[in-house]
Amino acid sequence: MTLNRLLASAILAAFLPAACVAIADDSADLAPAPVEVEDASLIDASDPMVVASLLAEEGYEVILSKQESGAVQIKSSVGAVNFWLYFQACAPDFTACEVITLASGFDFDTAQPPAIYGDWNRDKLSKAYLDEDGDPFVEFSVNLVHGVTRDNFLDTVHWFTLEVMSFMEQIGWNKEAPDAAKPI
Repeated sequence: MTLNRLLASAILAAFLPAACVAIADDSADLAPAPVEVEDASLIDASDPMVVASLLAEEGYEVILSKQESGAVQIKSSVGAVNFWLYFQACAPDFTACEVITLASGFDFDTAQPPAIYGDWNRDKLSKAYLDEDGDPFVEFSVNLVHGVTRDNFLDTVHWFTLEVMSFMEQIGWNKEAPDAAKPI
């Protein structure tokens, strides 16, 4: 192998994952074998039981159920506030889901104006909106195609719970009349 080829190979190896690097040798007929990487520890949205078990292991309350449509959901909580994980972008039979949306809503006695969440959608990664009754919601969707590590998934759930707490502050949840409104 020439010095230029060796240097080019070293540069490529530094910038490409090891599984993608193949170095051709002038004297050999080398063909890189395909590399299959299956990591059973990756979390995706294809098996709600795995997600429910993982959350339970971390101390979250977990109630696994189905919506009227047949779609799977997990009800969980952070402190006294409920949040849900909805399995979405699924096959027609609600299997092979690709996305999980984390959501939390707050049931006020009266409809709230859009100003209640202010610049939330500009300043935060989660999305705030009012439902058809004027109740504020916050949600965050996570694409889990090809999976994420266990730590990444748990960090995302933890991060969302912090967003919920911040959202509660933003909308003044239960500051004025703690018994007037309940989490949805």
